[in-house]
Amino acid sequence: MKVALVAHYLDKGVGYGISRYAFELLHGLRKKGISASTISCPHKFPSPLKSAFDYYFYLPLLVLFMGGNSRVFHFTMQQAGFAIPLLKLLRRKKVVTTIHDLHPFIQEEKSLPLLKTAIRMSATESDYILADSQQTKDDIIAHFNVPEEKIKVVSLGIDDKFKPMKRPKNKEFTVGYIGGFSEQKDVPYLLRAFSIFEKQSSKPAKLVLYGKGPQYETCLSLAKELGIKKVEFKGFADEKDLVKIYNSFDVFVFPSKMEGFGFPVLEAQKCGVPVVVKEAARISPEITEFCFKSKNEKDLARILSDIVKNGFTYPEEHYNYLDRFTWDTCADETIKIYKKY
Repeated sequence: MKVALVAHYLDKGVGYGISRYAFELLHGLRKKGISASTISCPHKFPSPLKSAFDYYFYLPLLVLFMGGNSRVFHFTMQQAGFAIPLLKLLRRKKVVTTIHDLHPFIQEEKSLPLLKTAIRMSATESDYILADSQQTKDDIIAHFNVPEEKIKVVSLGIDDKFKPMKRPKNKEFTVGYIGGFSEQKDVPYLLRAFSIFEKQSSKPAKLVLYGKGPQYETCLSLAKELGIKKVEFKGFADEKDLVKIYNSFDVFVFPSKMEGFGFPVLEAQKCGVPVVVKEAARISPEITEFCFKSKNEKDLARILSDIVKNGFTYPEEHYNYLDRFTWDTCADETIKIYKKY
């Protein structure tokens, strides 16, 4: 079976979840004997402007001339939908698209009309859709009236390298975050909560933040404004250091408003680190089943204080639950869809 895998970037070290997904899926398919060619963009100097050019012009052009005699083209992200009608009309190909989330439609933030149109075309023009979670599947049906039988939930995987390590006893209770600095990720929520927690903690505490994004400078200013004594902005987290970083935290807080999947939540859990998310966040329940859920900043501060006081250990069934999220299973379920064509 020959498949053309269309990806923005094929390097899990770039720092984007969809790039990690494309990278892991490619290797999983090849390991299982699938002849998978690749169509992707160079990832030097990633930026929003470059991404827009890649999705709306560069990738659509590439897919019209590349992919050889592959019968199935699998778009590993939803943003390049403009290419799909042309690919089907001019090259008579079958198209499978992975839709990770419908963030521009759900959050109703200012989004490029081109982006919304591209996602709509991905949902309505593809022959079959893979969704990261049941939540995303339900959103696709609700927004685009796509028949349920055209969508399958295929969970992503978490690398086996994520595991608990022997931790040195921290002098300070360490609250950690890894992710982007955008409005969606809502790092200011964590900063405000930590400022409350720091003042009432029975043990010295520090906040360690990894990532970059448009709100980075805003968050630096907010930390100073709030008078947080112990906060470290570490910048981009290198892929090779992630396991060590997670294991340096006493608790991981993921204040995102919405996620299609949420890699960091499960990665931290696999490392044995307790995870706190927002109760109101749109993160699929199958991802947050074993998370603490905060109602607001004061409640998050209370949860952190409780963990300081009482400690935390995951129940045994939690690790059985994590075994569901493997790249091997992701590849197997994806291949079943290819075989329809």
